[in-house]
Amino acid sequence: MSTSPILIVDDEPSNLATLKQILGPVYPLAFARNGAECLAAARKHRPILILLDIQMPDMDGYAVCSLLKADPLTESTPVIFVSALGETGAEAAGFDSGGVDYIIKPVSPALVLARVRTHLSLVRATTLERYVKQLEIEQAKTARLSRIHAVLSGTNSAIVRIREPQALMAEACLIVVKLGGFGLAWIGLAEEEGTVLTLAASQGAEPGLLASSLGLEAGVTAAGLGIPAQVLARGKLLFCNDVRTTALEDRSSQDALSRGYLSIVGLPLVVEEKVVGVMVLYARERGFFDEEELKLLNELSGDISFALQAIEYEKRARFLSYYDPLTALPNTSLFLDRLDQLVKTAARANSGAFVMALNLDRFKQLNDAFGRHVGDQVLRLVAKRLEETVSSSYSVARLGADNFALLGEQVGSKEVSILCEKITSALMAPMVVDGVMLHVSARLGVALFPADADTAEALFKNAEVALKQTRSSKTRYLFYSPQLNARMAEKFAMENLLKAAVEKQQFVLHYQPKVDLGTGQIIGAEALIRWQHPERGMVSPAEFIPLAEETGLIGPIGAWVIRTVCAQQAAWLRDFLPVVPIALNLSALQFRESNILEVVREALTEYALDPTWLELELTESLVMQDPEGAEKTLRSFRGLGLSLSLDDFGTGYSSLAYLKRFPFNTVKIDRAFVTDVTRNPGDAAINTAIIGMAHSLRMNVIAEGVETESQLKFLRNRQCDQMQGYYFSRPVLAEDFAAMLRGDKHLEMALELNAEQPTLLIVDNEESTLSALNRALRREGYRILTAQGSLEALELLASHSVQVVLCDQRLSKTTGVDFLTIVAQLYPDTMRIVLSGYTELQSVLDVVNRAEIYRFLTKPWDDGQLRQNIREAFRRYRPSDAVAAQRVWH
Repeated sequence: MSTSPILIVDDEPSNLATLKQILGPVYPLAFARNGAECLAAARKHRPILILLDIQMPDMDGYAVCSLLKADPLTESTPVIFVSALGETGAEAAGFDSGGVDYIIKPVSPALVLARVRTHLSLVRATTLERYVKQLEIEQAKTARLSRIHAVLSGTNSAIVRIREPQALMAEACLIVVKLGGFGLAWIGLAEEEGTVLTLAASQGAEPGLLASSLGLEAGVTAAGLGIPAQVLARGKLLFCNDVRTTALEDRSSQDALSRGYLSIVGLPLVVEEKVVGVMVLYARERGFFDEEELKLLNELSGDISFALQAIEYEKRARFLSYYDPLTALPNTSLFLDRLDQLVKTAARANSGAFVMALNLDRFKQLNDAFGRHVGDQVLRLVAKRLEETVSSSYSVARLGADNFALLGEQVGSKEVSILCEKITSALMAPMVVDGVMLHVSARLGVALFPADADTAEALFKNAEVALKQTRSSKTRYLFYSPQLNARMAEKFAMENLLKAAVEKQQFVLHYQPKVDLGTGQIIGAEALIRWQHPERGMVSPAEFIPLAEETGLIGPIGAWVIRTVCAQQAAWLRDFLPVVPIALNLSALQFRESNILEVVREALTEYALDPTWLELELTESLVMQDPEGAEKTLRSFRGLGLSLSLDDFGTGYSSLAYLKRFPFNTVKIDRAFVTDVTRNPGDAAINTAIIGMAHSLRMNVIAEGVETESQLKFLRNRQCDQMQGYYFSRPVLAEDFAAMLRGDKHLEMALELNAEQPTLLIVDNEESTLSALNRALRREGYRILTAQGSLEALELLASHSVQVVLCDQRLSKTTGVDFLTIVAQLYPDTMRIVLSGYTELQSVLDVVNRAEIYRFLTKPWDDGQLRQNIREAFRRYRPSDAVAAQRVWH
């Protein structure tokens, strides 16, 4: 007998007592006095039967019954309504709410017992039926799972026996059909990056007909295959339990349906995390695949994938003995063996051969910035481009890291040069990796047999010598020569001397002042290192700094500079000198070192130096190697209290987006743009743009390499903040710089005399013409400047405020047209007049169109007309806002 009670629900205690007296001796009972108690008791006791009163105070029996049937825990529990005679008219409502029977009050004990026994018998019969059905389901599931386990066992046995991929796949298809109860199995392998599937093995259908039905012949795309194509794309098991619901374009499902199968599943075959194929199984029944079976089929997919990968590993182990695993190119061992064979063959045939050593530029920085994953893809692309660029008769190899090599029979050095050009051009084309456009370049060293060596080992060594020399020669490729060996030997000797210099501290610092262009005062200096060798004398930084960076010695040298500057500043402060901030340069290697911030902090602490007395200069190219990392480091420097200067601006990326991103205080205009600033409109425009851009970002601007008064005045007129260059001082020793500070050496920045006086510049080759024009105009009240050539005139324009330019068309080294074109670009506010003996219309048009002149006057001139035109030019002169600002600046 069941231990579950019968639940009796009634709000009248007498009714509860009556039913208890009738049923209590036979059945376990539970009681409730209202609807809420009934619902709680039903969930608690899980009764086998409920006797439910209809009329109750909180909710009626119909509502309670509806709630019981809505609860999954009590929905199958039968409910018998116990009702007074007057309530029987609502029997339909009772049955609608889920009741199974009615007992009329006052109850008959015999009737109650009979009804209860009947419904309990029905409950037991229903329970037994459900049990039998569940048992059948479980038995069927067990049988099915046993088949899958048999498939797994058979497949694992095949994996142990079979070491060839094709045979293993055929055996796997046979096993799943024979032992797994599937009607058909086939395996397709992916080609062309998974867009095409080819039939590799099958069981249960003739392979040719199956391939034709699925459309797997002749490189047909896998896109319309349905589940197999989706498995290839997503890399996970997918199934359909009724192929009749799939689209007509789904070729695999339509093939299964045409053969009488209703369920289909696709299993991914994965080797090294790449989907290389798919195993497809057909089953007769609809709804064939459930959760547990799919779990075991996933195991089958993993087992076959593991076996295919193990076979691949065995092949790879043999492959790795002679080939590079990343690029599949020959490795060092195979390459040197081929080179040895090539040299011996060429020696016997009295012919030639060549070998190239190739290295990628800045690959380590690329690898560090984007990660090894991107770096590996770049190496694969480089290998691919090399193989695509060179002839199949050549051999390409990867020797490790970012080093590659090529060898081949030599036709002539010219042909090898052409090949070098093709290789460097091919590698310089942009590469797109993971959505990022990357630029890679390479350097090559070439050695020829028999001219450069008579053995394979020596030949390759000489190619490497040539490759190393490309770094210092700034060329993309070099052929080996005995002179290269001599230079390499000299370089090694210099390296040893430099190491000794670091140990013995043979360095000295010179200081080049920076001058404020508003006050003329020294407001800073740049510390420049020199190597004082005991025998060679003073060695230029251009000779040893690149070598120090290449050998890694720049680290200790840079640390010495930092400590020495801090020590010198502290000493000057103790001597009560009016010290100014000293700037020092950081190399790319120093900047990338993780401890550079700590080196600076320790030096400042050691000498108790305030960070405001130290400034760091960094180049554009340096910070752009890793913008994110650079920004973090620069902000750490600023957090320490240091000033930062962007050196050589304009020679690198010159990106405004990046300039505003980095926390620089100062921008330095490179000397390359200062040298011809008074003569070259392009350089003038660059200087003006850099100054305006930096000021808009609230940065100071310093121009380096200022050597002439005209350069200084031009930059000052453009509101450049500071200058540095030989015009004020060469780099000097510490004691000389201290003397400058002590003696208050400065530039005299007096206001330009007669700045508001109208100024006329006359340019003519002939001194007699200049004198005649002076005589004609001397009573007009102008300040008259004269020049006999364009260069002299440009110097005067840079040094003086000029409103009107009168120029002869015939000048010694250029024409008046070309000169005034330059003037129009450099000083667009000036009024420009051409004086010429040429009256041809075309000449006039050329001048008007190209130089945008105000007047064209002919020789010989009329003095009165000349004076009138000059007066009119001064009246029409209108300075721009920039010129007006320059006057305020001065």
